[in-house]
Amino acid sequence: MASSYYFCTQDIWCQIRSLLSMQDAARAACVSRSFMQSWRCRPNLTFTNETMCPKEDLKAPGSNATIIDYNNKIDRVLRNRPGDAAVTKLKLDYHVPPLVGKPYRRLDRWLQIAVTPRTEELELLVWSKEASFDFPCTLLSDRCGGSIQKLFLFRCALRPTFQLGLRSLKTLYLRDVRITGEELGCLLSSSTALEHLKLVYCDDIVRLEIPCLLQRLSFLEVSGCTNLQVIENKAPNLSRFWLEAGEQVQVSVGESKVKDVQLTQDYAINYAIENLPSRVPNLETLNIQSSHEIVNSSLASSKFLHLKFLSIVLISGSYFHQDYDFLSLVHFFDASPSLETFRLYVIEHPMDDWFEGDPSSLRRMPQHCHGSLKSVKIIGFFPQKSMIELTCHLLENATSLESLTVDASPANYRCSGSKPGRKCSPLTSTAIVKAHKSVLAVKKYIEGNVPSTVKLNVPEPCGRCHLLKESGVKPFYLMFND
Repeated sequence: MASSYYFCTQDIWCQIRSLLSMQDAARAACVSRSFMQSWRCRPNLTFTNETMCPKEDLKAPGSNATIIDYNNKIDRVLRNRPGDAAVTKLKLDYHVPPLVGKPYRRLDRWLQIAVTPRTEELELLVWSKEASFDFPCTLLSDRCGGSIQKLFLFRCALRPTFQLGLRSLKTLYLRDVRITGEELGCLLSSSTALEHLKLVYCDDIVRLEIPCLLQRLSFLEVSGCTNLQVIENKAPNLSRFWLEAGEQVQVSVGESKVKDVQLTQDYAINYAIENLPSRVPNLETLNIQSSHEIVNSSLASSKFLHLKFLSIVLISGSYFHQDYDFLSLVHFFDASPSLETFRLYVIEHPMDDWFEGDPSSLRRMPQHCHGSLKSVKIIGFFPQKSMIELTCHLLENATSLESLTVDASPANYRCSGSKPGRKCSPLTSTAIVKAHKSVLAVKKYIEGNVPSTVKLNVPEPCGRCHLLKESGVKPFYLMFND
């Protein structure tokens, strides 16, 4: 009985100690022998700027002395660990020390100490100007191939030439990592439990092939891989696919049932209309972000039979055609008979193309019916003629529409009005004036077309955060009388 009581008590103490942060565990170790032993055998290790040097910024210029002190602290912690102490989770931010002939000697030694056969999560961020650290692949295959479940590497080189046997790996996140498509394929070929794959700024990848043996892979995200030309997926259960690319990438999702796509690239609207209906036939949720578009959106090649949610973000800066025809988005609605929710965000819209003409000159397309559409939000609305036409078109042809929000403010979020500490995103006085002018345009051209069954919401610029008097401009009721 006594021995079982002892082990039960020890388990409780271990549970309590595991809940302490790194700083609190270190403080407790200074005043208690029991906590000192627990500190030395702590299974979850987090070595970051915040945990080791919370009052310093290791990325700031002139922080060389702080980096040396930071590395010395990590070295002392790992050197004092017993040889049989297992590490379950390791998060390590390595800051390259200045003026050192072999800058990664310590890092190699730390990984040999900290990565054990029981390691389940490994996050390594190497803060250097370029990815010059060669991550030791044998560390994965020989030490934790059967236990590692999450691997996140930042700014290093990963060059597997053999199967690493990562049979328990569920999440793989590579950011700014030097690895080719062939080398990544070698790594994936034995990662049969993989569920989540994220690749960001991996510029050595030209062709990305996802093998069919990844039966559990459900989420693939590829972003900023500048040399990527082809993505070929054969994983049968992929359901979410996010792609961000400056140039259009040739994509094949195979026979997977992808339902959620996020697409960020030039001419993304046209690409989606022309390619996705046939290539992603089960699509239900589509998020698009684009900063380059031609004047008119294309006609759809076929139908988005299952699409229910559509969000479009247009960054209409210097590369965005100022004469873009928003009414041409009707082609998207025509191709989406099941669409229920539409969101349009316009960022940095031009200020010199505002419609102030006769409402009778607005184009109408009465032969189009969007019977499933229930909710529409237009954020960053401005009274360009085609945007007014699009809004009026939806009011006339979306027969099931329940709510329409037309927000002229370009702010990313609004304060709640009741929380004293929160403020809206800052706006210039010009932007505030333009937002008020847009509200007037809504009242002139749109309000009269709203059916009684539709709830119209037209938020004005925040009266607390975006006051015109504080912006140094004349009161609102005088500003259009010049």
